[in-house]
Amino acid sequence: MLVVGVAFVVGYWLVSVFLPLLRGRTPAADAPADAPSPSDGAAPPPRWFEVLEVQESASREEIVAAYKRRISQYHPDKVQHLGPELVALAEQHAREINAAYDTALRLRGPR
Repeated sequence: MLVVGVAFVVGYWLVSVFLPLLRGRTPAADAPADAPSPSDGAAPPPRWFEVLEVQESASREEIVAAYKRRISQYHPDKVQHLGPELVALAEQHAREINAAYDTALRLRGPR
């Protein structure tokens, strides 16, 4: 029984380590999004105007129009029928777009 138990644990460990590598991901890529990222030259997060695809000097109206255009592409309700992976990706993009929009409006100040 001990041998079977050890074999099960070692097999589980091998699968959990090597299966993501076979799929082209590293175990660190499966970490939660709010986990601290390694500082080994990882790319900085995109700035708000890159996410919204506008110029940094864009007006408030241009920002609102760009937000509406971008959020309509990635809104989770529009992709719910495509599968769980795409829904999760759309939710991530929607969070990035919302954060960029909030940052842009905060930088523009009150109307």
